Amino acid sequence: MFDTMKVAHKIKEARISRNMTQMNMADAMEVSYQAVSNWESGSSCPDISKLEPLCRILHISMYELLGTESIPRVLNRVLNKEEPAGTREAPITMDEIQEFAPILPPADVERLVNHSLEQQKEEKIKLKAIIGIAPFLDDDFLDELVTKAQVESLQELTELAPYLSEDALDTLVKSSDAETDMDAILALAPFLDEDTLDWLVKKMLPLNDFQKLSCLMSYLCEDTLEAIALGMEPQKNMDSLISLAPSLREETLDKVVDKISDFEQIDVSPLYPYLSHESLQKVAKALMKIQNLDALKDIVSYI
Repeated sequence: MFDTMKVAHKIKEARISRNMTQMNMADAMEVSYQAVSNWESGSSCPDISKLEPLCRILHISMYELLGTESIPRVLNRVLNKEEPAGTREAPITMDEIQEFAPILPPADVERLVNHSLEQQKEEKIKLKAIIGIAPFLDDDFLDELVTKAQVESLQELTELAPYLSEDALDTLVKSSDAETDMDAILALAPFLDEDTLDWLVKKMLPLNDFQKLSCLMSYLCEDTLEAIALGMEPQKNMDSLISLAPSLREETLDKVVDKISDFEQIDVSPLYPYLSHESLQKVAKALMKIQNLDALKDIVSYI
């Protein structure tokens, strides 16, 4: 990261060389005298929007101010396809690119990324290395770049999802062998194609965490919701089945209810409006057998 004290020293040094007072510079920058004082003491750094006018007033380059004088040399080599003279310089890293990406044009960031990849000659790059520079890259370039990335966890993808196209994100998810978890699926759901999301959820069947399922229901297709319901144990997951019921086909709920043997312990009355006539009759017979008259009264209006 940038060295705050070095930036502070450079501001003070450049201001004095221009024979300006802190008040002069504050007026030129349209900020308070206290702001300039804080910059020069290292208590704070100028906002990124202030860097360009600050450099213009102090007659220094952005690279000089931020202590990244080596960047123009690297850029020059990349733009002109020149090899450095003498000893070969170490390749610029993604972490270094991330530091100065906010002050470079997107095209230059892309050139540096390509240069870094060529120099390091890695078949796969870490997804974490891309996350920090994603906001500064062209959408198409980013989509292509992530195809070269190694996905170690779906949670990593949640940070990149807002910057990727749906197609690129779907491809990354489906090509990944990273372990699937419900938290990651919930975070990715708004950005994924329905088919990809359904595929992810089905990989987790049978589900154990039904509390978070309600947040996903609006994104899943009917077939996936039915697969989830059929994998549930009614005696343990009745609350979740009740929340799923309006989205399920009648025959699916009938199959779920068919798995219930103890109607004395399990109250299925909230499912009555969604069951077929045949299934309701089966439930009624089971209730008669255990002489549960109160429950029988509830079911009568549905038969």
